[in-house]
Amino acid sequence: MRALRWQTLGMRSRLALSVVAAALAVSAVACSNSPAKANPTVGTSKPIAGSSVPQSSVAPTTVRPTTAASTSTTTTTLAEETTTSTTLPESAKIVIGADRVGDALLGTDPDSVITYLTSILGKPTADSGWADPNSAFGVCPGTEVRGVVWGDLTLLFSDESNVAAGRRHFFYYSYGPAFGAQVNPFGMHTEAGITVGSPLKQLKAAYPSVVVYTDEPAGVTFSIDDTFTGSLSGPGANAVVTNINGGVGCGE
Repeated sequence: MRALRWQTLGMRSRLALSVVAAALAVSAVACSNSPAKANPTVGTSKPIAGSSVPQSSVAPTTVRPTTAASTSTTTTTLAEETTTSTTLPESAKIVIGADRVGDALLGTDPDSVITYLTSILGKPTADSGWADPNSAFGVCPGTEVRGVVWGDLTLLFSDESNVAAGRRHFFYYSYGPAFGAQVNPFGMHTEAGITVGSPLKQLKAAYPSVVVYTDEPAGVTFSIDDTFTGSLSGPGANAVVTNINGGVGCGE
């Protein structure tokens, strides 16, 4: 329950984190000047080298095969969100969970995680650099924190968290809300196919044990487990997923 309460506090600061990510996306300089590497194969259960964190109870990561459109007018859908492109972007192959963004596991060193995601998503939109833990991201664990942003995806790194201590590592991510007409990177989804834009009824069908909280100051939130959470557009039956988080984030 203590971990859940900490995560709830983290979600209360989700809106502030989203505003920071948007501001960083406009003003900060990308952390890498090197060109993106060729896309690696995504969706394997093999973690990035350097990870010291064991697999969680989340099922091994798998990626649904992309269905090629038969004509240029065919519409491809993912978790009931539609794109007019006949080919899904590489980001749609990234499976997110309680302990990962694709093959980047929580606990992995920052450079490996950033290099991996840059090879798929391109250069980060923004990078805060290492800063005081009492930061714009909230009151974060450890002695320093760093936020790296790709559009609507924010990853946080620290030298201490619930997954590792005494070294810099990846400890939390937040995907969404979308600041544009469509979430960017588009189509990242859970193993059960849930993404930003998925209807509440689909979330409940995919995760029958999900708990929805309607009395949070930051809005309506949900919890699949203590380290796999998110937010909804509202309390009604027509609500959709607006945000997905993995790990235990920063408090108020």
